Amino acid sequence: MDDASAAQALTARQVPAKTLKVPVTVSPELQRSISNLAAAPRLSADQMPSTPEAWKAFVAVADSQAAALAPILASIFPHTVNLTTIAGVTVREITPASLDPAKAGKVLINFHGGGYVLNGGEASTGEAVLGAHYSGMKVISVDYRMAPDHPYPAAVEDAVAVWKAVTATQAPGSVGVFGTSAGGGLSLALVLKLKQLGLALPGALALGTPWADLTGASDSYAVNAEVDGIFTSFDTMGQAMAAVYAGPAGVTDPLISPIFGDYAGFPPAIVTTGTRDILLSDSVRVYRKMRDAGVTARLEVHEAMSHAEYIYAFDSPESATAFRDIAAFFDAHLQG
Repeated sequence: MDDASAAQALTARQVPAKTLKVPVTVSPELQRSISNLAAAPRLSADQMPSTPEAWKAFVAVADSQAAALAPILASIFPHTVNLTTIAGVTVREITPASLDPAKAGKVLINFHGGGYVLNGGEASTGEAVLGAHYSGMKVISVDYRMAPDHPYPAAVEDAVAVWKAVTATQAPGSVGVFGTSAGGGLSLALVLKLKQLGLALPGALALGTPWADLTGASDSYAVNAEVDGIFTSFDTMGQAMAAVYAGPAGVTDPLISPIFGDYAGFPPAIVTTGTRDILLSDSVRVYRKMRDAGVTARLEVHEAMSHAEYIYAFDSPESATAFRDIAAFFDAHLQG
């Protein structure tokens, strides 16, 4: 009996429908975020784009909404942005008002989330701004190429190109890499690719709820479906984005689904997730693989948080805690 047949032979548990109340165990700010997410409309499978033109229209609407947050973030977390290119890749260098001169020898590289489809251009810097503010370091926010025009391996190629250029003048051990969701997956893929190429690795990683298994096999894809207020269902948004990004390479390639990679020799990593996160299991599986490979790794699970909610609920104390933990981790492990 093959694995698929064996899985079909096992008995699935039927779970009754239930109402999820806004928990009293989190801050008022996070409660408000959870309530707002509950009121937001849900996408069904037939609403997901199926052509390049439909994807571009879908992306334009989503990215304009994300970009609208930039002025709000700038007012709360003052910073400057320098739009430039590194090795032919568009980047935005984020310099926070909180820049710490004692950390001048360190730099962070950020890969934004968005399923390898969303959050390009002006929408790409939200997490980078928060990371810069709390770390007191300069952040290079990479606006890597994305599907549908540029499916895999474009994002990995851009990540490697930026890494090579940055580390041509900066000691690799002084460079931290962080990203959430697809950005976390791309951070993992970057390290796997650098290992293949025999190149030096980052000093440390911060993996926010990394999208590590694009096959949809992880337990929380089912357990937290429709519980997660942001990444509500793999069967709709996740599966569609995975297909358009992976293309003919298929979703089991370790540079697309890094859960299938070899983590031996990885740099220290902190992994951040939440109890309502649809990628909770991806985060746990990455953490366990790292520990099994002898990697220094830390897992932070936040109460009642949906996927990447620490970015969107940026006025909450839980968001501040998540980013302060990440900043402290970089402080402890980056050289320089």
